[in-house]
Amino acid sequence: MRRIYCISGLGADHRVFSRIQIAGYELVAVPWLQSLEDDTLPTYAKRMFESIGEPDPIVLGLSFGGMLATEIKKQFGISNVIIVSSAKTRQELGYNNRVFSWLGNSSAISDSFFITPSRVVLYLLGTESEADQVLVRDMISSGSATLNRWVVNAILGWDNQVVPPGIVHIHGTNDLVIRSAHVVPTHWIQDGGHFMIYNRADEVSVIVTDILAKLHHTRKV
Repeated sequence: MRRIYCISGLGADHRVFSRIQIAGYELVAVPWLQSLEDDTLPTYAKRMFESIGEPDPIVLGLSFGGMLATEIKKQFGISNVIIVSSAKTRQELGYNNRVFSWLGNSSAISDSFFITPSRVVLYLLGTESEADQVLVRDMISSGSATLNRWVVNAILGWDNQVVPPGIVHIHGTNDLVIRSAHVVPTHWIQDGGHFMIYNRADEVSVIVTDILAKLHHTRKV
């Protein structure tokens, strides 16, 4: 059985992929690494790729994990990268750098801020039920405040302008974190929000299954 290596987003862990079902494939969550003092998003992506230990893995990246997956494909040219609710370039990200730079660097913002999800965060993520909210709260509160702060700064410092060929990008039309107006995905999920990998997992699974089936067919031909 072939593996799909899954990289989660900021504040998330392996549980966010728990509803994805791809027949014939095993989903393997790539554990977060501790960030180094001089790490950037590209250098961190390199270390994450090296931790996988396969020369040409299938990588599925969610949100920040999708940015890491984009960098992995850019640096190593692996064949199969699928990103969900993510951005491939700085332009697709579309954030106000000054606001988020203040969040990442201000000493007035305590570490607890980065592991305490607010109602606004839950709304932006597109949690659709109490069960969604319970899961998101637990994932974020179980994470590393230090790593989450670093991730915010790594995203701010990411200035990628190159879209490596062959990336599959699945995005929701109602994503409030990475707005649909900024991105050019290969596949849309109508009314999907940023948390659709979990609460619209059936639709995401169908798309990924179809993509991998076509890739497998192409190899055979």
